[in-house]
Amino acid sequence: MKLKPEVIQVLVRERAVSEAAIARLRERTKPLEQKYGWSTETFLEKFNAGAAGDESDFFTWYALAEAMKDWQKIRNSLDELLTGAEPLRA
Repeated sequence: MKLKPEVIQVLVRERAVSEAAIARLRERTKPLEQKYGWSTETFLEKFNAGAAGDESDFFTWYALAEAMKDWQKIRNSLDELLTGAEPLRA
């Protein structure tokens, strides 16, 4: 797909924003993983099955995990766009 160089720059910048957001969310989930001894993936399986319990931390952890999934989808979509992008020549 041919895109203006300015558009490619915006996509690259937005990809960097998404990477930074994912990194911050990982930093915030890491203490919860250490505290409860579960990976975020394991926690989500337990939470979605109703087997995690009702700790207030779990609702925070769930929100962080869902936000991380959203940012990962955005990053993956940007990767797809950038992979097929060619600068448009004037």
